[in-house]
Amino acid sequence: MLLAIFLMNLSYASANSNKRLDGLLCAVESATYYKRVLESQNLEVDKYRHCSVSCIVGIECGVSSSAVIGVAKEIYDLFGGGHAEWADLLANIHGLHLSQRADIQNFEDCSASCKRIY
Repeated sequence: MLLAIFLMNLSYASANSNKRLDGLLCAVESATYYKRVLESQNLEVDKYRHCSVSCIVGIECGVSSSAVIGVAKEIYDLFGGGHAEWADLLANIHGLHLSQRADIQNFEDCSASCKRIY
């Protein structure tokens, strides 16, 4: 009986681990795609980009995964990959909040809402 419970718990943990990994992979792929979309528009407002990408990744891949890659990006910037800023994290949080609104359902909605903020 204990073995059965252990195996069920192990199976559950493994399934949840795969879901988290899938969410993170989704977030990285989605963020990479939308970052390129925004770069092609030659927009100079960095906070708008952070907000928009966090919003659409939150919609497509989940808020947790979007938050994790947003923080990871700032940590990367902190150690030489770019310019880490608290304001970037705040813009990410704005995007995450927007991704939870029922009236925001796609990239165009995220973009328009973030333009009103930034």
